[in-house]
Amino acid sequence: MNEELTELQQFFGAYFNQDWAEEHSSADEVIESFLLDSSWDVIITVKQEILELISSYKNELDLQEKLLYEHSCYYHYPNQWTSGPAWLNHIIKKFDDHLLKTVK
Repeated sequence: MNEELTELQQFFGAYFNQDWAEEHSSADEVIESFLLDSSWDVIITVKQEILELISSYKNELDLQEKLLYEHSCYYHYPNQWTSGPAWLNHIIKKFDDHLLKTVK
């Protein structure tokens, strides 16, 4: 039985796939690409799912494995960030900044 992917799995799996570094010069550029491609509703849903991921945080190894094996995220955040929650909160800030700019 195939389970439907969550928006978060689609975000990480589609945008931070194995080839993300060949397609983009930075992780922030990947996030910007997602924001430009996505509707307000999708962005809000992914943000909520990131908040849930942060609240389920136990330790770095657990989060790294969850990102890779459950969400197909091939960005290795420890190369640039002190912790997974720090990186995930950065993504949320980028989302919030984008949403504020798009308010009519």
